[in-house]
Amino acid sequence: MTLLFEQILRVLAAAIIGAAIGYEREIKNKPAGFFTFTLVCVGSCLIAILQQNVVNEALAMAEHYAQTNPAMIDAVTVDQGRITAAVVSGIGFLGAGAIIHNRFQVKGVTTAAMLWMVSGIGLLIGTGGLNNYVIAGVTSVIILPITMLSRRLGERLSKTKKVQKITIVFEEQFEKELFDFLAQQGAIVRKSFFVNKSVQQHKQMKESIIYFSLPKTRNYSDVMDQLAKLNYIYEIHEA
Repeated sequence: MTLLFEQILRVLAAAIIGAAIGYEREIKNKPAGFFTFTLVCVGSCLIAILQQNVVNEALAMAEHYAQTNPAMIDAVTVDQGRITAAVVSGIGFLGAGAIIHNRFQVKGVTTAAMLWMVSGIGLLIGTGGLNNYVIAGVTSVIILPITMLSRRLGERLSKTKKVQKITIVFEEQFEKELFDFLAQQGAIVRKSFFVNKSVQQHKQMKESIIYFSLPKTRNYSDVMDQLAKLNYIYEIHEA
């Protein structure tokens, strides 16, 4: 097998593994999905192949000078890890873009970590060698079931659903009744923000943004339906 053909196979293998891991992220609607993971894995593989080709050319040049002009051998130098080392630092910027932070939670950390891991798999494949191929393959086989299992385990351990956001307009005098109603539904109010006050139909109205979470035993749509039926509620906008 020629080196060129082997390198092409490496790129294909990186694309398949990156796509497999990316698909798992894609079906969960994560910030980085199928295409991103494929690009990261293939890109890392290409950089590793480039590093290998640079080293091979330097070795060939040194061998040439050894036969034709030995005094020039010392002029041929190459760092075998400089180009691939840039992947490790560069992938950090991509991972940072996958992390989303709001007032109550941080999302995307797992996706960012997986991007970093996939870049490592790409480097392993691109560098070549039986040991590297085996390690990359075994890592991929192990990590996919773990990500699926961790998600299911997290859902079971979590007592409440994700934080919901609504913008609501209601009669200001019934503010206490509104929050009492949410508490009766089992809602945990994380935060509420005053937005605006107005007068409608000679009544003092208040507009607020409310962040809350519900226990898994409560259905979000049912709670919203019950909330909309309250006489002092005039508008509800779901985020």
